[in-house]
Amino acid sequence: MPEQQQPTNLASAGAFAITAATGAAVCAACCVLPFALPAVVLAGVGSLLALLAGALVWVTALAVVAVAGAWAWIGWQSLRSRSRPAQRTLCVMGSATALAAIAVMWPRVEPTLIHMLLR
Repeated sequence: MPEQQQPTNLASAGAFAITAATGAAVCAACCVLPFALPAVVLAGVGSLLALLAGALVWVTALAVVAVAGAWAWIGWQSLRSRSRPAQRTLCVMGSATALAAIAVMWPRVEPTLIHMLLR
C-alpha cells in the first residue's frame, strides 16, 4: 500500500511546484514591470533624440529650401494673378521664415542658452 501512495505524493508535489513557479513568475512580472518599463521607454526616447540631433543639418537645409520655395511660389502666383497675397499667408510665411532662421542660428544660440539655464 505505501508503494501506491508514493506516485500520488510525487504527482501532488510536482503540481504544487508548477503552481508555485507559475505564481512566482506572475508576481515577479507584476513587481518588476513598473521598474523596468520606464527605463526601457527612456532608452527608446533617448535614442530617438540622438537620431534627431544627428539630423539637424539636413533637416534645417530642407526647411530653408521649403521656405524659399514657398516664397517663390507665392511671388509667382501673385505676379501671375496680379493680386497681393492674403494677409494670413504673409503672416504664416513670416513665421515660417523666422523659425527657419532660428533653426539656422540654433548651433550658435544653443550653447549660450544652456549656459544661462545651468547657472
